[in-house]
Amino acid sequence: MTHQAPKLSIAAQAGKPHLSAGQKKFNALLKKIETQRQLLQAWQNTTSRCQQRWNADFKPLLDEFDQLDSEMLHFLDDASDRVKLSKNDRQTLQEIICGLVTSLMGGEHDETLKAIYNKHAGSHFDADRLEEAERFKTSFEETFGFKMNDDVDLDSLEDITQYIFEKQAEEAEQRTRNAKPRKKSAQQIHEEEEHANASRSVREIYRKLVSALHPDRETDAVERERKTVMMQRVNQAYTENNLLALLQLQLEIEQIDQSHINTIAEGQLKHYNRVLINQLDELQHEVSELTLAFKRQFNLPPSDNITPANVARKFPKKLRELRAEIQTLKEQREALEDPRALKSWLKEQRHVLDMEAYLSAGMPDDVFR
Repeated sequence: MTHQAPKLSIAAQAGKPHLSAGQKKFNALLKKIETQRQLLQAWQNTTSRCQQRWNADFKPLLDEFDQLDSEMLHFLDDASDRVKLSKNDRQTLQEIICGLVTSLMGGEHDETLKAIYNKHAGSHFDADRLEEAERFKTSFEETFGFKMNDDVDLDSLEDITQYIFEKQAEEAEQRTRNAKPRKKSAQQIHEEEEHANASRSVREIYRKLVSALHPDRETDAVERERKTVMMQRVNQAYTENNLLALLQLQLEIEQIDQSHINTIAEGQLKHYNRVLINQLDELQHEVSELTLAFKRQFNLPPSDNITPANVARKFPKKLRELRAEIQTLKEQREALEDPRALKSWLKEQRHVLDMEAYLSAGMPDDVFR
C-alpha cells in the first residue's frame, strides 16, 4: 500500500498574518516539488500504459511497414535486372536500394541484405560501414579534441552523447587537478559554509529520527517490526538527501507538529530552502530525462511538446499517420509494376535525393547574392 505522507506547509500565525520571505519561499518550493513529483509519477504511469499500447497497436503496424519495405527492396532489386533504365535512373535506383538495405539491417536476413547492397553499391557493405565509421570518428575527434574509444556504439546517439559528457567531465577534472591552488574568494567560502550548514540541518533531523525509531532498542516484536520499516524509509530519505521526506517522517511520528513548522527560525529556514532547491533541481532533471527517454522509445521528435496529459490525444494521430503511410506504400508498390511509372518515380526520387544532399551539405555562401 502506498504511504500517504503528511502535508508540509508553513501557516500564518496569530499576530503575524504575513509570512516572511523565507517562509513564502519554503511554501513555494514545497508546491513546486510536489508538482514535479506528480509529473514524474504521471510519466512513469504513462510510459507503462503506452508500452502496452505500443505492443498491441503500433508494433504490428511497424512490422508490416518493415515487411513492405523489404518487399519493395526485393522488387527494386528484381526491376534493376529486367527493366531498361537510363544511367541517371539506374544510379538513383541503386542509391534507393542501398538506403533500404541500411534501414533494414539488424535482423536475421542481414547476409541477404548485404549481398543486395554489394551488388548495387559496387563495394562491400562491411567495408563501407567501417569507412563511414572511421570518417565519423575522425570528424568527431577533430571537433571535440579527444579520441573516441572503439567500444562506443556509433549507431547510438545516446551512447555518443554519454561518451562526450564523460570525456568532458574527465578533462575538466584533470584541469582542476593540474591548476595551481587559488585562494578562495569570500563568495566561495560563503557558499561552502552554506552547503555545510544545509547538510548539517539534514543530518540533525536524521539523528533525531534514528534516536526515536531505531528498532534494536525496542523489546516489543510488533513495534520492532514497525520501526524497522520506518527506519528503512528514514535511511532512504537521508541517502537521497530528501529533506521533505525526513520532515514528513517527523510529523508522522509526532516528533514535531504544525506549530514547530510554523516557527522554524529564519536561519534554519534558509538552510532548509537551500536543500529544497537542490531537491527541486534533481526532480526537474529526472522529469526531463524521463520525457526524453519516452520520446526516444516511441519515436517522437525531441521538439514534440508532449506531456502525460496529451499523450492519449497524440497516439491516435500517430496511428492514423502510420496506417496512411502503409497504405501509400502499398499503392506505390502496385503502381511501380508499370515500367513507365517506375521511371517517373525514379525521376521524382532523384529530386528528393538531390535536395537532401543539398540540405545536408549546407547552403552555399553566395546563395542570396
